[in-house]
Amino acid sequence: MMAKYLMLAGILAASVAYLTGLKPPGGLWRDEGNGHSAGNPVLYDIDKRRYNAFFYSNSTSFMASITVIVLLLRRMTKGDEHKLPLWPMHTAMLLDMLALLGAYAAGKVLAKSCRDNVAHVGGSEVAL
Repeated sequence: MMAKYLMLAGILAASVAYLTGLKPPGGLWRDEGNGHSAGNPVLYDIDKRRYNAFFYSNSTSFMASITVIVLLLRRMTKGDEHKLPLWPMHTAMLLDMLALLGAYAAGKVLAKSCRDNVAHVGGSEVAL
């Protein structure tokens, strides 16, 4: 039963990470000019460190989700004697959620009110 919940969480996290990779925070430049190219992320030109933090956190989250999905598919298709333990998938899912939290934090403007919101969201994700 726990494997089904891990699969659901992995698929949802992979979907979120994939979509935020396609449309990064701040959007994309629509036209060329002032040193930027159309289609490039706005956040990259405004704050490269925040963009890099978002990019690497989001990529880590996506790959951790794919890892969990692949391991769970392998576990579900093998016979009972070949079942993998669930703890590696729990660990990958924890990494996944923390990386997703990092991408969310890097993509937001970190004003005081936003830092409080990120801390609140982070507390609820760690509880999962």
